Amino acid sequence: MKKISLYSTLSLSAVLLLGCTQMKRQMKKDPSREMSSLMETVDINREEVLAKKPKSGEYTHEMAEANADDGEITKEIGSSEIDAELPGSESDAIPYARNFLKNKKTKRMEFWVDYFTNKNRERFQRFINNGEEYRHHIEEVFVQYGLPKELYFVGLIESGYYLGARSHASAVGPWQFIRATGRRYGMRITHELDERQDLFKATHAAAQYFRDLHKIFSSWELALAAYNAGENGMMRRIMKHGTHDFYKLSNDKHLPSETINYVPKVLAAMHVMKNAKHYGFEIPKKTYRLFDLTELTPIKKNVSLHAVADRLGVDYKLLKKLNPELRRSSTPRSFVGTYMLRVPKTKYSYNINELVPVSNVARIKVPKLTKPESRKEINRRTASIKTPKIHRVKRGETLLSISRKYDLTPRKLASVNNFKSWKVKVKVGQRLNLAPNEEQVVSTRLASTPKVKTTNKPITYKVTKGDSLTEIAGLFNSQVSEVKKLNNLKRGKIVVGQKILLPDTQKAIYTVRQGDHLTKVAKSFNLPISTLMKINAMKKRTIYAGQKLIVNMD
Repeated sequence: MKKISLYSTLSLSAVLLLGCTQMKRQMKKDPSREMSSLMETVDINREEVLAKKPKSGEYTHEMAEANADDGEITKEIGSSEIDAELPGSESDAIPYARNFLKNKKTKRMEFWVDYFTNKNRERFQRFINNGEEYRHHIEEVFVQYGLPKELYFVGLIESGYYLGARSHASAVGPWQFIRATGRRYGMRITHELDERQDLFKATHAAAQYFRDLHKIFSSWELALAAYNAGENGMMRRIMKHGTHDFYKLSNDKHLPSETINYVPKVLAAMHVMKNAKHYGFEIPKKTYRLFDLTELTPIKKNVSLHAVADRLGVDYKLLKKLNPELRRSSTPRSFVGTYMLRVPKTKYSYNINELVPVSNVARIKVPKLTKPESRKEINRRTASIKTPKIHRVKRGETLLSISRKYDLTPRKLASVNNFKSWKVKVKVGQRLNLAPNEEQVVSTRLASTPKVKTTNKPITYKVTKGDSLTEIAGLFNSQVSEVKKLNNLKRGKIVVGQKILLPDTQKAIYTVRQGDHLTKVAKSFNLPISTLMKINAMKKRTIYAGQKLIVNMD
């Protein structure tokens, strides 16, 4: 066997170091009428959407690990030529996968085709059903990163696209990230949430990981093998055995049994899906999927999901299904930045901002010697309580005592009733407003909304550390293809300090006034401070009167 040269060794080590550096980059209450309409529109069975979590092992990593013992497979096939290429591999090439895996037909691949279509047929059909619910979202992410959309089939093998999948090695989510790799790619994993279970966040992380692996190994076969066995382990085997050919490493049994079967298994899944009708599988056809009719909305920290569900008129279980990353029945208590909750697109979504954190819910007085209510019970009951709009003053009451009764501040109660001060005296029988009327709300909003100026003037953005073309285009509401064309970027590679010209987009410009600070401006326009700083290329939070800030992109 040829030994790898010193030059090649140093080259591979350098590539690995570069790749690893890049990897560290941040990255049953019935539903309302509107929600029933939503479910009918997306053609989803309510019982299926609100189904209980499958039994342990039903949707876990087991499809990736299934029958991966090489000895058993060889014994069943009964051939020493298990990995020999069969005739017809080139002529029967999968046309949409030419830039992905080589369509290498072997008896090992045929074994997995038989496994999916006969031995494990029912489970594979469930995996197809799960995957089709998310497929176009996943493929869209891979296309954004310039990756083959056929990487979708890796997730099909890994988890069957059950978002709560957990392997025996504690790998979690649709892409089966272990804790260390998930955090390496910017996913938060705490006792309150696990972003590895969020389809969108996990798929973005997986795309970055696949991209880095392909940069290191320059081969999709080796990249997938490294995804299964770890990049460091693959590098050691390549260096030790002097070959950069996945099939040679596989045929010579230099890889773990599961990894040897990993690429053939993905090829088999692709083959079965391409010929689904031939094998008797049904691929669900839907006009819309559930996530198509959802949106992300900013919400306060530590808010009960039961209260959110009641406010929106949706089933609590459905809300949990849309936000599988949440490990508690409320939004995170400890979260840096603005937490975004995924909710159905309904006309009630704006009411979410009126919800208060769990810790701020008013305590209900209970008689002595009775068992105090749990926080969960209080949240569930107080969330649905409707506050009256008018209060009639009784003997001995003041604005202060009335405000405490309705969990209002004295100043707010005075303001709603147009009193100069909360210390004014009120008369017995006097009627007090407890909430502003619609005219007051509209006038307050008009008065408090800062004035902005719209312009189509082009923007030049200076690239900072950690930026990618996809992120920049997203920030300025542009398409990656438009940005690349405007800047004559063929590969989409950018460097720190480079100036990127952005396509003409209508922008809202706000002129900073005396007394303004960055937090106030960001809150006025419902923007995260980090986004506001990013689109304005700000390194510090300091702003000054007269400064022009971009606050919206249309």
